[in-house]
Amino acid sequence: MTLPEKPAAARPSVAEAGASVDVVSVPKMHRLLDQAAQLAAGAGLPPDAFAGLAWQACLRAFPGLAEQMANARFDAALEGLRNSGRLAKA
Repeated sequence: MTLPEKPAAARPSVAEAGASVDVVSVPKMHRLLDQAAQLAAGAGLPPDAFAGLAWQACLRAFPGLAEQMANARFDAALEGLRNSGRLAKA
């Protein structure tokens, strides 16, 4: 059974989602994640595969997250080059 996907416009951005998490919903999220992990373990899914699937679901649920992470890696790499003197600071 699969859940219907929300339209992309209805999904919160990463910043919006982080700022608007309802404290009451956190225990529910924990229960759902526990249930998903139990189902995966019962089906013999290796932990790494479960984590990978969970991460893919997270990327689908938060539009822009992958791009935000890529930008952060790029900025960190540039800063590393600048700090090592291999790239001039502007």
